[in-house]
Amino acid sequence: MAEQIGDALQAELNLVAEKLEETVAGLPDGLAQFVRSELGEDRVLAGVVLASAAPPRDTAEDESRRVALAAALELLKIALNIHRLLLKPGQAGSIDSFLLGGTILAGDFCFSRAAVLAAQTNHPQVVTVFAELLQEVSQANLRRVISNDGFDCDPLSTDEGEALFRSGASAGALLAGLSKKEAGVVIEFAGRLGRERPQDFTRTFAAKADETLDSMPRPQRDRWRELVLTR
Repeated sequence: MAEQIGDALQAELNLVAEKLEETVAGLPDGLAQFVRSELGEDRVLAGVVLASAAPPRDTAEDESRRVALAAALELLKIALNIHRLLLKPGQAGSIDSFLLGGTILAGDFCFSRAAVLAAQTNHPQVVTVFAELLQEVSQANLRRVISNDGFDCDPLSTDEGEALFRSGASAGALLAGLSKKEAGVVIEFAGRLGRERPQDFTRTFAAKADETLDSMPRPQRDRWRELVLTR
């Protein structure tokens, strides 16, 4: 069963990668190459969405919606990474004006396309979660811009990783039709993962996760366990 779940998750992650590539293909060659350089192979955020959004009775439409949502969150993360290049101390003043404009354009393109993908879920509450996440991370970046060196955060600043993981799980739980209690467990687990995970998943985290996973609905529990234990 675990191997089958792993295969299903990998197939959906492949669909997310294809959707991202389709999106990037809409850019001029130079900008497309720039955005591709930010894609990387880390699809953990997409995995969080896919693990959270599995309903008890899955359909092709359910899969399409959660793949679109996972791609939206990944593209939002890429947009944030691109715009973060402009937040480095003195970066905007030292960068070539053409490259500066291209960086802004590429980041804005990713933001707008991420919103389009979120809308493809055809779920108003999911779109609201996405919009609130975008507002949250944008405000956090604004605080960084007006701080002394562009990166210092006050103690109340948003932790970007945690915000992305929690919101991805929250939107996924909506797609899965989870109860408020079930969604709360999934969202809290995702937030802790975003807060505690290093560059890669660790067995230490997986060991601590078992008790929480046991309290989840089966589709989420099985997918989360496969996601955590195989990374």
